[in-house]
Amino acid sequence: MDRGFIYLKKTNFLNNLLYLKELTQKNLCLVVKANAYGHGIEWAVNSATEAGVAWFAVASVDEGIQVKEHAKKARVLLLSEPSISQIEKIRINNLDLTVYNESFINALIDNGSTFNVHLKIDTGMHRLGFSPEKFKDFFRRIEDSNLNLVGICTHFPLADTDEIETKRSIKLFENTIADIDSSNLILHIDNSASSFYNLDSSFNMARVGIAAYGVQITAVDNENKLKPTLEIKTRISNLQTRKKGEAVSYGKAQTLSRDSIIATAPIGYGDGYPWNSFPDGKVIVNNQFCNLIGRVTMDQILFDVTDVNVQIDDEVTVLGNSMDGKLNISVSDIAQWNKTIEWEILTNMSKRLERVEVE
Repeated sequence: MDRGFIYLKKTNFLNNLLYLKELTQKNLCLVVKANAYGHGIEWAVNSATEAGVAWFAVASVDEGIQVKEHAKKARVLLLSEPSISQIEKIRINNLDLTVYNESFINALIDNGSTFNVHLKIDTGMHRLGFSPEKFKDFFRRIEDSNLNLVGICTHFPLADTDEIETKRSIKLFENTIADIDSSNLILHIDNSASSFYNLDSSFNMARVGIAAYGVQITAVDNENKLKPTLEIKTRISNLQTRKKGEAVSYGKAQTLSRDSIIATAPIGYGDGYPWNSFPDGKVIVNNQFCNLIGRVTMDQILFDVTDVNVQIDDEVTVLGNSMDGKLNISVSDIAQWNKTIEWEILTNMSKRLERVEVE
């Protein structure tokens, strides 16, 4: 081990997919944008395909092409409209498109090719999508064109925090499409949080992202059966003894309250380990928590091992379980130290850390 490894837990990942499929009673569309939430697109797509997942969602055309490289028969949904300049790439790679702007829809129609499209309705997110009042006009425009209407969708802004408001969005979606024949369409409104709502089976596909990777976020009470899909391990690369009253790292942000043994590990914000982890952050070494001492740097962290029997090259758990399984550092822990969200922690994990499949 040099800098460290991201260990990918395939068994946990497959268990999460199976659990979510049984929970929702819907086909799954696995969201693999941002390098599959830090796990690696190739690994996530290959593993999910093995589990029978046929749909994947991405944020960019290039991500969609990456998915197709690893799963040629997969259906790949672009979650937002790209620039018109990308239309030829979309056609060649047969990507499904989420559409909501008249100018983009017109460009697809003018191209003359058949594109698979999903109409997006804005039911409260107010980021992308057209208003419910415009739905019928867009629906008829596409029905009478060279475009192939595959699905209708929306996205919730509060599914992880507000069940009542989310159900208002669901009702608005249902009312908006009530007058059309949607029996042959894919209706996908579920995300990771609303997958736990037990929604009507008329919504026949669920787009799952962070839940598939083992993080449960939902506004409804539910037993957490999801399992973390990655761990991050590094090693002690240096040991030094410092005196009481000294300080280490940039800014000398913490003065030592005792004579201390300070360990260094070769991981930092250049690897995606967030800068704001100090002063609340910790790691696990030889089945003991060790507090960060000094600010996180681009390539290294420092932590107090005064009370631990250690030596250079001992394993350091940055994210995951201790060797004896009694201690754990979760994605949510790191997010809390940094006053941010779990998504940011996972998606910031750099390609500098080698990803290795385990289990």
